[in-house]
Amino acid sequence: MIFFWPIDLPTLDDLATPGEPIVIRTLLLATVWICWALFAFAVTVELVGTVRAQRSQVRLPFQRLAAYLITTITVAATAPIAAPRALIPAAAVTLDVSDHAPAAEPDQQEGRQPYVTYVVQPRDTLWTIAEQQLGDPMRYRDIIALNQGRTLTDGQPFTRGEWLQPGCVLRLPADAGKPEHARPRTHTVASGETLWGISEQHLGKGTRYKKIFKLNRGRPQPGGARLTDPDVLEPGWRLILPRHGHDAQKAKPVHRRTLTQHVIKTALYPADHHPAHPATTGASSPRPVAEPGSCRSTPSPAPPAPAPAAADVVVLPQGGMMALSFASGVAVALAATRLHRRRRLPAPSIDEPISVLTPEPQHPAVRALEQAHRQANPETEPDFDLVSSAFEIDPPVTLKAGTRDDKPVYLTLSGLNLALTGPGADDCIRATVLDLLTQADAYRADVIIPIPDAERWFGDTITTLIDHLPGLRLTTTLDEAINHLEEQLLSRRVILQDYEADDIHQLRQAEPGEPLPALLLAASSPDGHPYLSNLLTMATNLGIGAVLAGHSPSGTTCELDQTHHITEATGPLAADLRDATLFHLPPEAATSVLHTLATGNGLPTDHPEQPADLPIPSPSTTPQPVRFTLLGEPAIDVRGTPVDLSKRTKALELFVLLALHPKGLDREEICEHLWPDLEETLAGYRFHAALKDLRIALRDASAPDDKKAHFIERAGKTYRIEAQHIHIDLWTFHQALADARTATTEQAKLAALETAATLCRGPLTRGLKYDWLDQDHRWPLTIASVKALLQLGALHERAGHHERALETYDQACALDPDMESATRSAIRLLTTLGRTDEARQHARHLKTRLNALGATPSPETQTVLQQLNAPRNAPRML
Repeated sequence: MIFFWPIDLPTLDDLATPGEPIVIRTLLLATVWICWALFAFAVTVELVGTVRAQRSQVRLPFQRLAAYLITTITVAATAPIAAPRALIPAAAVTLDVSDHAPAAEPDQQEGRQPYVTYVVQPRDTLWTIAEQQLGDPMRYRDIIALNQGRTLTDGQPFTRGEWLQPGCVLRLPADAGKPEHARPRTHTVASGETLWGISEQHLGKGTRYKKIFKLNRGRPQPGGARLTDPDVLEPGWRLILPRHGHDAQKAKPVHRRTLTQHVIKTALYPADHHPAHPATTGASSPRPVAEPGSCRSTPSPAPPAPAPAAADVVVLPQGGMMALSFASGVAVALAATRLHRRRRLPAPSIDEPISVLTPEPQHPAVRALEQAHRQANPETEPDFDLVSSAFEIDPPVTLKAGTRDDKPVYLTLSGLNLALTGPGADDCIRATVLDLLTQADAYRADVIIPIPDAERWFGDTITTLIDHLPGLRLTTTLDEAINHLEEQLLSRRVILQDYEADDIHQLRQAEPGEPLPALLLAASSPDGHPYLSNLLTMATNLGIGAVLAGHSPSGTTCELDQTHHITEATGPLAADLRDATLFHLPPEAATSVLHTLATGNGLPTDHPEQPADLPIPSPSTTPQPVRFTLLGEPAIDVRGTPVDLSKRTKALELFVLLALHPKGLDREEICEHLWPDLEETLAGYRFHAALKDLRIALRDASAPDDKKAHFIERAGKTYRIEAQHIHIDLWTFHQALADARTATTEQAKLAALETAATLCRGPLTRGLKYDWLDQDHRWPLTIASVKALLQLGALHERAGHHERALETYDQACALDPDMESATRSAIRLLTTLGRTDEARQHARHLKTRLNALGATPSPETQTVLQQLNAPRNAPRML
C-alpha cells in the first residue's frame, strides 16, 4: 500500500494526456485502496457475526473470501489437542427419542459413518441434546468429540463453547434416536368432554390436562373461537396433544433380569369429572387458571363448584379431617423439605465415616396426609417434578370449608365474613388457615393473625417459624390487623379505578403481575367487631375475607359441636352451611403440619443424625443360587435365569421388605407394612399367600438341588431371608460402607469405596412405589451413596487420578442431580484442569434445576461459580 507513497496527484495537463505514467499510477493506486477498504469492511462484518454467533448474508464484494479466511483461522486456532475422556456411565440408560430427531445430511457417504446427524433446534444446548438423544446429559462430551473443528452447514466452525445456531447439523453417536416424523396428535372434542377426561384418555393421567391447555391456549378453533378457559370446551374443536402421551409409554424395553413394573390403576375420578376441581387441586398439583368463583368479563356470583367423590376427604388417625387437595399441598412441602436437605448437604471429608442415617420421624398426621396423596396418585412424580410443577401464580378464590351429604362445601373468599363458635371452632379455623398457607407461594395468599390467637391455635413456636412461612403475617393486636386490612382495601380500590376493572378477578386477569393475593383475617372476636364487619361489607369484590372465632354482627355465625358439625347457622350463608361438617385439625396435628410447611420453605431441620446401617448376615461359604438386585432397577435371577414377579406384586413387595430387614420381621410387622388397612385375620391370609407365591416362583426357576430350600426361613415368629441361598446387592453395599469406616489404610478405604461405587446403579428399587419405602429407606440410602461417591472422588483427586475422580463425581451427579455438593465438586475440578466449557455445562444444568425450584445456589456454590467465571491470564507462548 506504500509502494507509490507519497502520492503525486496528476495535474489537468497530465489528465489531458492519458498515456502519462502519473495518471496510470494514480488510477492503479485508487483501485487498490478501494479494494482494500471493501475487504477490510467485509472482514469486520464477518468478525462481528462470528462473535455474535450469527450467520451473515453475502451482500458485499470480498465478503465470501473474508468468511473463508475467518473460518480457516478459527478452525486452526481451536483444533483439539487431545480427544476428551470417555465417560463411564453410572447406570444403564434407556434411549429416549426426542421431538427433534436426527436428520441425515445430503452426503450419502456420511450415512455409512459411525454416527448420525441432528438438526439443531432453537434453545438447544449440548446438554439437552445429549439428554434427549443419548439418554444421558453427561454424554455431551461424545458430541464434542465428533464435531470439534468441523465447519457446520452455516459456514461457522464448531467450537467447545456454548453457541449453537439453529439449523446447524451436528454429528451424534450412532446409538442416538432414530428419525421421527410423526405428525402432531390431535383430538376432536365431543359433546360433554372435558380437558381432564381427554388427558386421562390420551396422557394416562387426568392431572396432566394443563399440558394440553398450554399447547392450545389462544389457538383459533373452528368457528373463530379460541381456547382461553380450561373449563370451556366446544364440540368440534381440534386440540393438539403432547407428543409423548399415554400411548408412547405403553411399550418399554425390558432388560434381561429386570422385573416388569406393576402399577395398580386406581379409578379416583369419574370419566366426566370436570377439571376445574380435580381431587388433588391445591398447592401441589396443576390446576386450571380459573377456579370456582373466578369472574368473567363482568362481576358475577361464584358458580357452584363441582362435587368430588367422598373419597376426596382424608380422615387423620388421631383426629382431624381435611380435603385431599390439602394432602397434596403437604406432600409438596415434604418433597421440598427433602430437596432442601439434599441440596445443603456438604461434601464429606476424606476421614468422615459414611453411614446410612435414620430418617426424621414424621407425625402420624403428616404421614397419613402424604400416604393419602400417594394413594390418590399411583404414578407419584419425583420430588423435583412434584415441587416444580406445583408452582402457580393464580390466587385461590374459594375456601374448601367442609362437606355436607358427601358433597363439598366451597365458600367464596372475597367478602367472606364467617364466625365460628362452639367446641370445634378452633380446630376448623386451624384447618382454614393451613389450607391457605399451602397455597401462599408466589404472593397467592396472605393470612393475617394476631399473635395471641396464633399462639393459642398453633403454639408458641409459630413466631419462630414466621420467616419460613410465606403469606403469614402476625400482628400484635386485632386492631393492628384491622388497620392492615383497611390499608389493603383502600389500595385495591385505587388500583381497580386505575385499571377500570369492576372487581379483583378482572384486575388479576388484566394485570397478572400485580401482587394481589387472596387476603384472609383469622382472629378471635367473641362479641363481634362492628367496624370490621363494615369493612368486609365493602370488600365483596376485592379478594378480602375473614374467619373469626366468636360472633359476626352482619356476617354468618355458625355453632359447631364437638364433632365439628354445624348445628345452627345464622346470616347470609346459613342455608349453605347448616348441617355441614367442616374440615378440622387438632392442635398437635396442626403444629406438625405448620412445621412441615416451614421446612418445605427452607427451615433447617434439627433432627440428630443417627446411623441406621443394616445388620449384615455373615457371608455365605457356598455359592448362592439366587441374586436379588435392589440398587437401580429391581431384578431377580436364579443361576442366570430371570424370575418375573410382576404378576405377584405382594410377593415382590414382601421380598423387598425382608431384604431391607436382614434380621427379619414377625408376621404382625409384615402385615402392618403391606396390609395396614386389613383386619388381622385377613391380613394373615394375604401374608401366607404372598409367601407361597414367592417360594413357588424361586423354586420353579431353581435347579433340582436347590428346590429343597425354603428361601424365606422362619425362626420362632420371625421370617427372614436365607442368606446362604440368596445374594442381595444392598447387603454388599452396606458391608462395603462398613469396611470403609473401619479401614486402617487409605488403600483399603479406596478399595471398599470402589466396591460401593460399582453398586451405585441408581435409586433403591427404581420404579417400585411403596408407601413405606421412600421416606424410611430410599432417600437415606441415596444420600449415603452420593456421599460415598464424593469421598471416593476426593481420594482419587488427592492421588492425582483426575479422570477417575471426574467419573466418580459425574456418577454422583447422575444419582442425585439436586445435591449441590456433587455438582460443585465436578465444577471445581474441571475449572482447576482448565476445562471451562465442561464446567460451564455443569453449572448451566445446576442453574436450570435451581431456577425451576425458585432457589438460589448456596454460598459455597456461588464461590465456585465465581471462580469459574473469573478472567484468566492468557497462556504464554513458548
